[in-house]
Amino acid sequence: MPTLRTTLPDLYLARLAFLEDVLFDAMPIESSPFQRILKVRDMGNKPFVRTTTVASFGSVPIKAEGAAVEYEDMAAGYDATFQADTYELAFRVSKEALDDEQEEVVSDAARALGSSMSYSFNVDCANLFNDGFTSTTGAPDGVVLFSTAHPLIGGGTEQNALTTAADLSTASLRTALNDVADTVNDSGLLIHWRPKILLVPVELKWLAMEMVGSTLRSDTADNAINAFKEDGLTIVSSPYLTDPDAWFLLDEPSNHNVRIYWREKPNVLHDWDFETSSMKEKIRARWKRGWSEFRGVYGTPGA
Repeated sequence: MPTLRTTLPDLYLARLAFLEDVLFDAMPIESSPFQRILKVRDMGNKPFVRTTTVASFGSVPIKAEGAAVEYEDMAAGYDATFQADTYELAFRVSKEALDDEQEEVVSDAARALGSSMSYSFNVDCANLFNDGFTSTTGAPDGVVLFSTAHPLIGGGTEQNALTTAADLSTASLRTALNDVADTVNDSGLLIHWRPKILLVPVELKWLAMEMVGSTLRSDTADNAINAFKEDGLTIVSSPYLTDPDAWFLLDEPSNHNVRIYWREKPNVLHDWDFETSSMKEKIRARWKRGWSEFRGVYGTPGA
């Protein structure tokens, strides 16, 4: 049903005296932090995109003089498929309401659609982390994104989560950074990825800033230096992270494979309904987020 003048009587029929402003129950469109910390790609005109992994070679052995060189076969890894979901929301308004408006309500409503799309995008991306300890949906290797037992193609397992979940602290962050430094590839070789981002919910923002940014350690009065400051971690916080105790480490987007694929960026479409003389307006976008490989990100749900 379109928005009629009777739907908003304070604006049209019994106008409030000295009406100064119209307030929408919508937040301003914000620049999503997830577009800065995740790997963002364009699907182009493809109906879906697939990624695959290949195991690297092992270490190079010593070859005795005159002996034959050793050969090692490459091994296929894990596949991931990204097929975009479609997001749409619309409203419509009568020609009379459009003609008689005084406060540009329709144009403001279009901006409110943008806020709704921004919210949906942020929630969807945040759920990569919110569900990263429980959901295997779309998991290339069959386990959750943040796991202590990712199967390696060459045999064995690797972790990108604390063995014992813990709240953010000097001790737990030190353990996480040590785990990261010990990460191996599918052939068992150290890869030495380095976190650049500490992603936290808003409840942990202040603690994270103190731990990472202070000159001295925040957990002691012994004037010990803050070694975390040398790691150069950037603090990113998001209100869309639902667990107030969970925290995450990420490498730069070019060095990890937690991804967003855009099939169609958000755009607003307009049309007229001939029968009812109503203007229709909708916002539409298509994207898919997921992950192809666990290395380069690390997380814990907290204690």
